[in-house]
Amino acid sequence: MNIIETLKAKIDLLIDENKELNEICKTATINDAASKAYEESQVRFQTVFECSSLGNKIISSDLKIMEVNAAMLKVLGYKTKDEIIGTRIFDYVPEEYQKDWRILQQNLWNKKTPSFSLETCLMKKDGTVIWCRVTSILFTDQGETLGYTIIEDISEQHKLRQQKEEFISVASHELKTPITSLYASLQVMNKLLSKAPGIDERIISIGKKTELHTIKLTNLVHDLLNTTKIEQGQLALNKSIFKLSDVIDGCCSHVELEGKYYLTFKGDHHLEVFADEQKINQVLINLINNAMKYAPDVKEIIVQVQKMEKCVKVMVIDQGPGIPEDSLSKLFERYFRVKSEESTTSGLGLGLYISAEIIKRHGGSMGVKSEIGKGSQFWFTLPDAAGSEYY
Repeated sequence: MNIIETLKAKIDLLIDENKELNEICKTATINDAASKAYEESQVRFQTVFECSSLGNKIISSDLKIMEVNAAMLKVLGYKTKDEIIGTRIFDYVPEEYQKDWRILQQNLWNKKTPSFSLETCLMKKDGTVIWCRVTSILFTDQGETLGYTIIEDISEQHKLRQQKEEFISVASHELKTPITSLYASLQVMNKLLSKAPGIDERIISIGKKTELHTIKLTNLVHDLLNTTKIEQGQLALNKSIFKLSDVIDGCCSHVELEGKYYLTFKGDHHLEVFADEQKINQVLINLINNAMKYAPDVKEIIVQVQKMEKCVKVMVIDQGPGIPEDSLSKLFERYFRVKSEESTTSGLGLGLYISAEIIKRHGGSMGVKSEIGKGSQFWFTLPDAAGSEYY
């Protein structure tokens, strides 16, 4: 558990304790013991607040700053609390990042989310802009709903992450051209080998396997490039109306090249969607590849499409070993891979993260249902051709 999670857990306990004691004081006869317990709870709350090594502040629903600790003064480069208390958060936020605080405000006070976290920027007294991880927790004090907000300066981590993303981007671009040329050459070679008389079948088999491994290498490079584009907000979509069955038929040829599996299509072959055909093809191939990797003993992979209100739902279903319940919520996180003693699969753990981001940018959603011993169903929704105007 990291420092923010530890502090958040302490604050949650103190808020619950304070709330309970406050209710007792309201509804029961106030005796010395209850009054003392309430005062002690207040002292503990104040001690955690003041002594935290991270920036702490109390904010109101209009993002007015009610209280700050010494660490918060240090984060923002101020000397006294009076310089900050009574001002608004927007006074310390560059204009282009004010939308982040409005999102936090909406989630906490409008949607009543108990706690909310994000990464954004703050501006210090000297004009320096720093990256921060913000975690805010709702609590009630004297009938008013306030936010206990923890601020961690992550400028150094953000800089290192940017350097890593830049390296990945450059390396991926440098690899893309030679791999593309290699793949094209292998395709030509395999066509010539298949037509040439007297060629040993083992040589033909080696050629096909080499082409298959080159496809996997190409997909890895594409994943790295797409991750960088997503992080930089540069993942462009080229939307059009097309039949889902056409994309699924293309995935069939990909599966046939593997030679051990087959796809079963279920649903209306004429269903049309409004989306980026190439990107949706990428999502489907990723989900089908995962089914082949994590359910290697099951030869049939089902792709089912279902018409819903204003959208189309696409499901990729396998009857494999299933996914542990504690892994389901993490599947779409970057670099996450399901750990299994039986699994020896390779990969970067980027495919589902990229797929989910692609679907999100289409205005759709993505999820998974899985049961140990019974298989998995990955699904996503897309706007249909008729309902495209709503997205």
